[in-house]
Amino acid sequence: MSKNLSRREFLKGAAAGAAGLAASSFLSACVGDIPEAESRPSESGESVKSESSQSPETTAAEKSVPASEPGDFVLNAKNYNQTKWSFEIPPEPVPDSEIKETITHDIIIIGAGMAGLVTMCSAMEKGADCYMFSASTRPYSRGGSNHAIGSKYQKSKGVKYDPEIAREIVKAEQTAGTYFMDKKKWERWINNSAESIDWTIDKMAAKGLKASLEPGYWDPDGTLTVPHASHNFYNDEQPFGALFGAPMQAQAYADTITDDLHGTIEYETVAKYLIRENNNTGRVSAVVAQRKDGSYVKYVGRKAIVMATGDFSTNHDMMAKYSPWAYEIFKDKLKTETNYDSGLDYDGLMPGDGQKMGLWVGAAWQKTFPNAPMINGGVSGPAHAVISNFWGLNVDIHGNRFQNEVTNFAYGAISLLQLPERTAYGIWGENYAYTQKEWEPFGHCIDEENGIKAYTPEEYIEQWKSRYMHSDTIEGLVDQFDMSEEDKKNCIETIKRYDQYARNGLDEEYHVNPEVLYPIEGPYYASKNTGATFLTVCGGLRTNEKMQVCDENDKPIEGLYNTGIMTGDFYANTYNFVMPGQNLGAVCGTLSYLLGRDLAEL
Repeated sequence: MSKNLSRREFLKGAAAGAAGLAASSFLSACVGDIPEAESRPSESGESVKSESSQSPETTAAEKSVPASEPGDFVLNAKNYNQTKWSFEIPPEPVPDSEIKETITHDIIIIGAGMAGLVTMCSAMEKGADCYMFSASTRPYSRGGSNHAIGSKYQKSKGVKYDPEIAREIVKAEQTAGTYFMDKKKWERWINNSAESIDWTIDKMAAKGLKASLEPGYWDPDGTLTVPHASHNFYNDEQPFGALFGAPMQAQAYADTITDDLHGTIEYETVAKYLIRENNNTGRVSAVVAQRKDGSYVKYVGRKAIVMATGDFSTNHDMMAKYSPWAYEIFKDKLKTETNYDSGLDYDGLMPGDGQKMGLWVGAAWQKTFPNAPMINGGVSGPAHAVISNFWGLNVDIHGNRFQNEVTNFAYGAISLLQLPERTAYGIWGENYAYTQKEWEPFGHCIDEENGIKAYTPEEYIEQWKSRYMHSDTIEGLVDQFDMSEEDKKNCIETIKRYDQYARNGLDEEYHVNPEVLYPIEGPYYASKNTGATFLTVCGGLRTNEKMQVCDENDKPIEGLYNTGIMTGDFYANTYNFVMPGQNLGAVCGTLSYLLGRDLAEL
């Protein structure tokens, strides 16, 4: 058993966290006193002075001296990393006398989300001795799409998709991420995706859930094209697997663990800190947590502690440091309170418990900066695919086009967020409905196996009438826009110019592929779109391909693992949905499945 550490000793062993943050996001967080130790960090945006000493050559101007006003503190290249943020300060260890129970197993798993459940199910199936506790009141997960490569279900539907076929898609995705991501993790996912999803299909079938396959994405330019690859799970009571399948999937794993494998999942128990032996330099051997009744419990992992605690999007300090551009856009929408049962929430999910605990015992932050947010939205309108931006005319509040509109809804969202007032309009004519024989609604699956049917053009038009602005004339449509009179005139000219490009088969401005360049013929319709949807933020602690948490020298911290959305360096720039369902399919699915299998061999 590790001895109790003083706060100063605890701090000495903790990593200082990632550097490389922008001064603009850091200045507002560099004032204030060191807070009293809390189970959660301050959400005030304040950070605190590090206990590390100044080097002899540091000048007075370079010292990290807390100030009463933000303007009194000046950052420079020598002092910016000598100041700690509030979340980097660990709590005081709980005295042994206050720990009411100690539970010991080979493997302790923290978090009953998809990643933790997959890990435990995989490990126990191979004979591992596991125990799980979770801050939530139940198994939890969000969405439902699981991207997979080469599943038996794909083969049964005639879908040809294997690692060789995926090569171009993967290369394009890694290029979009500027090659920042850890390619070793990607290859481990790609080469084991079929095995893990086939295992999942069998596990879900045993609990009454059926597999279905969401339509792929066709890009007329080929850049974003991907085959039918997103698997979801449904039953007759809830056919909408793409949106509600993940909670059912998580419950099925939990039932498998408790009913079939005779494992234990303890709920409403919040992890507080890890115990690392030898004054915070040895192996991680335990985690201290607090139950709903306020009592403390220590979970000892003879072989491993696995963290699967989710993202850090409700921790404003962490968002400001690690995902600053997304934080600046969404900070007024992100909540600060914690709901460990968060479902389809778009104002933040988790408080970064696992990420903080890892930092306190010397884990390094991921190398990729900033952490990739998961954002979608873009310009709405008749969608050629569920995940597409509207491919027709997009204009800003001044009536000007601003991009080649043929992209998906993640890239469309990023583009929209750069616009004045973060607002755009989509404009089209009724003839647009007849550019396809049918239109796929969200939740639709190939062969309509889940019963959610595609719309006819006529059915789609009826929906437009209640959902969008419309008029028999262009002038009447544009008059409904929140634009100045001058901008409305400009918008009308833009519409006429776009219509002529379509009739000529040549977009002289943004060069939209003529295959999807359509005239605008009345009656006319338009959508107004402001802002975007924030889903989560990806990544956290530095993690190798075996899901071991590592220090600043990339050395694994013995006994400590993490998985799921908190896995460091799997995504870069943004989560772009080009491989839809990648998060559930890869880090929560395949890599967690492999982790469980590996842990069973320890």
